[in-house]
Amino acid sequence: MTKWAVGIIIAVLALAGLVYYLYEENAYQFDESMKKYEVVQKWNLPNPLDEISGIVWMGDNKIACIQDEDGIIFIFDLNTSEIVEEYKFGGPGDYEGLTMLNNELWVAESAGKLFRIRDLNDPEKTREYKTGFEYKNNIEGIAATTKGNILILPKDRNLDLTGDGLHDAIYLYDPLTEKLNEQPYLKIEYEDEAFKVLPVTEPEDLLRPSDLEIHPQTGEIYVLEAELPKLLILGDDGKIRKIYLLKPREFYQPEGICFSPSGRIFISNEAKGTDASILEIKLN
Repeated sequence: MTKWAVGIIIAVLALAGLVYYLYEENAYQFDESMKKYEVVQKWNLPNPLDEISGIVWMGDNKIACIQDEDGIIFIFDLNTSEIVEEYKFGGPGDYEGLTMLNNELWVAESAGKLFRIRDLNDPEKTREYKTGFEYKNNIEGIAATTKGNILILPKDRNLDLTGDGLHDAIYLYDPLTEKLNEQPYLKIEYEDEAFKVLPVTEPEDLLRPSDLEIHPQTGEIYVLEAELPKLLILGDDGKIRKIYLLKPREFYQPEGICFSPSGRIFISNEAKGTDASILEIKLN
């Protein structure tokens, strides 16, 4: 065997070891007793959705999806497990959040812009809005409320920098006035007793949100995280009612969450050494 062949083998083994190490770090020795949900069904996604980052229910067993590189809405059919339609709404970008308000899709870019897609078949009707957020805030999720507003969830930095730094904030954007309320709509306090179930103690490790959505029947806010995979259920006061730890082997990069009108829960995974996927789960 030549030296270069040996070198390639060593490099591949080293890379595999690194991937395994990172995976195990993320897995934090997940115990099956921690699993308080069941996977109802799983759909592997085609390559264009490897970077899937946001999902929303469209009806007729279809889910609209975005990925964080191209300004395209993909319609995925759960019955056929195929992308059945694609609609371009913008150029390359880092698109993270997706929601439906008054039968119009809204997309959030991580740097703070919102895109209102008024007609899927006519990209010229798409409008852009500035929110006051910037790249440093890193917007990860948006969710439409029943009162016609949009909740916005930053991942890296809150706007209320004078605060104690011991919470994550959710903000409210009003599409009618095109204004963001810079005071938090809700605060997820790191000192909440519910966080004690987590295998970490440092505040910065407690929550790194990747998306949020409002349950159509209970009105509770569901906050998803990818780095230490979990699902938080919040009351309208921001207090955590329940934390569900997600098995890392099933939720290797959970980036999007949505509900059907009846309350079915869907979570999307970016590709991470395997196919991107959408899982329907039922909480126990």
